[in-house]
This record gives sequence, C-alpha cells and structure tokens, in this order.
Amino acid sequence: MKRWIPVLGVVGLTGTVYAVSFEVSVGAMSQDPSGYIEYPAGTGTRADLKGTLGLRRETRFFARAKVEIPVLPNLYLQYIPMKFSGRGRYSQTLTFGGTQFQANVDLDTSVRLNHYDLGLYYNIPVPGGVLDPEVGLNVRIIDFQGRITGQEVSTGNTVTETKSATIPVPMVYGGIGLNLGMFSLVGEIRGITYGGSSYYDLTGEVRVKPLPKIFVGVGYRYENLRLKDVSDVDADIKVQGLFGVAGVSF
Repeated sequence: MKRWIPVLGVVGLTGTVYAVSFEVSVGAMSQDPSGYIEYPAGTGTRADLKGTLGLRRETRFFARAKVEIPVLPNLYLQYIPMKFSGRGRYSQTLTFGGTQFQANVDLDTSVRLNHYDLGLYYNIPVPGGVLDPEVGLNVRIIDFQGRITGQEVSTGNTVTETKSATIPVPMVYGGIGLNLGMFSLVGEIRGITYGGSSYYDLTGEVRVKPLPKIFVGVGYRYENLRLKDVSDVDADIKVQGLFGVAGVSF
C-alpha cells in the first residue's frame, strides 16, 4: 500500500526486467475478546467469553510481510498470535466437552486463536499513483485451543477439559491505499461465508513516513469469527482493538 522502491531486477522470458519490492513490519495490538463458545456444538453450554469465563483484554505483537512482483501474484504473509485467559464462574452447571462443571465455583479458562496468513493478490493499476487497490485470495490457518479447569459435578474433583483444532479458512482479500505523500491511509478486508459459518477481518490504518524507507502507523482491527459445528464447536467470537506498527519498505 505505497509507492514501491525497486531493489531487485527479475528478467522474464521476453527479456523484460521487472522490479521486486518488499515491505516488512511489526506491531502490537490491544485485543479485546467478546462473544461465546459452545463445545460440543448443540449440547454444550453457550459460555460467554467475558461474563462467564472472565477473559481479559491482552496486548500481543504481530508481524507481516509483503512481496510484490509485477505480472506474477504478489505475496502477503502475516502472523497474529492471540491468547486470552481469565477466571469466571457460572450460576448453573456448565458443560464443556465431556465434563459438567459445578455451578458457582471458579473456572480458570484460556482461549488461543493464533493466525497464520498466506495471501496471493494483484494490484489494480490506477492512473495518478494516489489510489492503490489490491484484490486476491487469502488462506488463514487458525490454531485454536479452548481450555477450562474447574470442579466436576459428579466427583467434586478439579479437572481440565481441552478442545484443540487447526482450522484452515480460505478468504477473499481486498485492500485499498490512499497515498498522500508523507501520509497514507490503508484499509484491508478479508472474509468468507460458508455453511452457516463466517469470518470477517477488517483493518484501517493511518501511516506516516518520517524517512523514505521507514513508516509508522496506528490503526484499528475488528474480527468476527462465527463457527457452526466446525470440529464440534459452535462459536461467535469478536476480537477488536487499536494497534501500532512500524516497518520498512525497500
């Protein structure tokens, strides 16, 4: 999402030299979770992530990289770790997995939702160099784990129930950049709907370039993941918050 600076020439079959450009950035995001999770789907307890499980806002680092090559599809890589923990309680018995947890006792909980993105996209040429649209496809691998520790109804013993799944999610990708010299605005959207499940990831970012190859930015990310009986899990999880980022383009 910027004016690329050519650093490497690639010679095609016709003898044409193409410029390859890179962008690498790291940042930190305040991640605020909300929504619910139910396991097993349809028979477990629909547990509210905040009210029942007590999950708290966390701040995590993330990293992303882009490689743009004229003619060939461009490459977008991104890693966003997410892990939340908390302590809550439920006024009734709570079923998670094969365990019924006692009512009105402490529940220690953690939820992991690490993201691994691999995207292929093309720039859409727009005269003037102010607008920079992108369209493509993205595959997001979600490393999911939900864990609850509490007292079992039948025995009173402290037990831990865990559900883990690796979920590949193909998504449509669209991006837009507005280049205003030293300043730029960047927006990205990823999304898919299938079989009653859906996933949307939207970001907006304001960037400043204090030096030609260096940029810093602030933005906001909103994600909504809805699972309908995926790996025996029903869920409607939202994660949103502000982020800051710094990077280089060359």
